[in-house]
Amino acid sequence: MKNIKQWQGRWACVGGGSAGLGLVLARHLVRQGANVAIVGRDRGRLASAVEDLKALATQYSTKGKIVSFSVDLANSQSPQANDSPGDSNGDLARWMDWLDEVSLDLAVAAAGKSDRGYLSQLTIGDLRAIFEANVSTSFAFGQHCSESLSRGKGTLVHISSLAGIVAATGMGAYSIAKHGVVALSRQLRLELASKGIRVLLVCPGPVANVEHQGRYDELVKQRELSAELAKPAAGNKVRSIDADLLAEKILLAVEAGTKELVIPGKVRWLAALGILFPSFADYMLKNKV
Repeated sequence: MKNIKQWQGRWACVGGGSAGLGLVLARHLVRQGANVAIVGRDRGRLASAVEDLKALATQYSTKGKIVSFSVDLANSQSPQANDSPGDSNGDLARWMDWLDEVSLDLAVAAAGKSDRGYLSQLTIGDLRAIFEANVSTSFAFGQHCSESLSRGKGTLVHISSLAGIVAATGMGAYSIAKHGVVALSRQLRLELASKGIRVLLVCPGPVANVEHQGRYDELVKQRELSAELAKPAAGNKVRSIDADLLAEKILLAVEAGTKELVIPGKVRWLAALGILFPSFADYMLKNKV
């Protein structure tokens, strides 16, 4: 990026920041001198991510603060939340206190979970699990961060997916959930504007270097699916994007005040076709995006 210090001293909070695209974004922010908080459920992965970020700060001679909070975002709104050390919400109260003290410039809801399969195979429990992991986490994260973002006149970023604007076969409940994230982001964009908060919706295709090889193999075997569905984008013909390039594009979009970032951009046209000419859009999806 042109100005590697453009986030110098600014505060960012990344939900799902201990792994995947969330961690890649945290790394870019640390490299640019930001103060970064990462939120995730797994204490071990959080500790490893913090060490990684601190090493990166040393490498780039940046002096931003790095903090972490162990919070299960999908279950973070209960007033009965337990703050015991072994609980997945053990840092919830500490995170709430921290948010009361800082003015956020950026909050990224990057926590989520994918799926594979056909709707006829799913139970209501399967649907709830994917919905909770994607929509509920994004909803709760945004609510928790909104006052801090309002003080900082910051930006809330939702990481959805191309599956959130066009349906694709074999994605299980994932498309349903990511469509929910799109709707959540668009509604919050309208509602939070009066508080001075901008909202950026990001809908990327498969992210090349955060897709774990073999991550769907067991699920594909369990549901007796084609091995093709274990591939990125469930084998649908969509080009992958490099995680570091995507992180750069997201941060540039934040700075530019962009409302929606769709990669590849031509899928936005396919989404529009799906409204105007659904049969033609279905044909395109079945053949080549």
